[in-house]
Formats: sequence, C-alpha cells, structure tokens
Amino acid sequence: MMTTFRPTLPILSLAAMLGAGLVLGAAGMAQAQTPAGQSEGGPGTPSAGSSSTPPATPAPPAPAPASGPFVFGSPPSAQANRIYSVNVRTGEVSACQFERPEGSVIGVTKCFPRDASAGPGAAGTYDMVTTRYSGETGIFRVNVQSGEMSVCYVRDMPKEGGGVEPAVVCTGAAR
Repeated sequence: MMTTFRPTLPILSLAAMLGAGLVLGAAGMAQAQTPAGQSEGGPGTPSAGSSSTPPATPAPPAPAPASGPFVFGSPPSAQANRIYSVNVRTGEVSACQFERPEGSVIGVTKCFPRDASAGPGAAGTYDMVTTRYSGETGIFRVNVQSGEMSVCYVRDMPKEGGGVEPAVVCTGAAR
C-alpha cells in the first residue's frame, strides 16, 4: 500500500502544553488578585494620568521544556485508537491502544512489542511529528539534530513458529 504524505505539524509535549496553561493561569490570577481601584503595579505605581512612564511589563516566560524523556502523540486517523511515545534521548518508539475484550465491562490498555527497528537510534534529540493525512495511522520519528526521520507504525509481523503478531516497526532513517 502506497501512502502519500502531506506537510507535517509538530506535536506539543504535554509538559509544554501544561507549562503554557500554567503561565496563562498565573497571569489571570495576578489580575484577579489586584485590589479594586489599585493599579496592577501596586502602591507607588503612577496612575494612567501621570506623566511618568510605568515600568515595562516583563514578557511571559517561555513554556518549560518537557521534564521527562518522552513525547506523546496520536496519528490523525479517526480510526486509529492509538498513542505513540518517543524517547527524546534514544529515539525508542512505543505504541499502545485501548481495547475492550468481548464480554468485558472494563477495557484494557494494550501495548505492542517493539521491533528492533523501533529501538534506540543514533545519538541525538528526538521528537514526534504527524501528518495531516486523515488515513495515516503512524507517526514520524525525527532526530532534530541530524534532520533524519523515519516513519513508525504498527504492523503484523511474522512470529517464530508461524502466525503473526502486531509490533511497532520503523522505516530506516532518511533525510
């Protein structure tokens, strides 16, 4: 099966998204805590009609980098019930999905074994990128230092002794 890829968008790490939310939340709390009739700068800050210039408002801090060694994301396919993780230090890729076994009231998290191709890569800093292609069920593993990338997905792989087993596999790295 041949897949056509379209431009990609980066996936934000959970820590980066939470960091931005905390910065915005803190700014809102600071405004909410300013007493009525008092300027945000506190006592001694010139009022709006004053000829002195108020001190410059500092720029909000940049979101904190991911504190853990993983980034998480899902492919754009509406049929893919799957989350991928990439170890930002080693490039190892994992994938898990939700399943509810027949007759079970509670579902389970099923994680797939990793093929050697989804294991650690060359030294670098790794991230995950998805495409906008609505049928895509895989992700791109990218080495942001070298520019190399590979596509990772879950595929039925032959088992020793016969049969197949789904596993996370990745194409060879390319630029």
